[in-house]
Amino acid sequence: MEQITTPFGQVVEIRQIFHDSGIRLLRIVIHDGSKYFTVELDPASAQQWGARMVQWAADYHKG
Repeated sequence: MEQITTPFGQVVEIRQIFHDSGIRLLRIVIHDGSKYFTVELDPASAQQWGARMVQWAADYHKG
């Protein structure tokens, strides 16, 4: 499990899990105080999300 703390105090946990059907998923849990939000992604969806995040970060650093 990996954990990232954001600038505004949210904690993002990233875990690999296996669904009951045997499918490997990436579980992302975002904690914001007493609230939390969970997303489970298959490898293709995780790749799309990751690519968009990398592109956003690259665009941000271009100025």
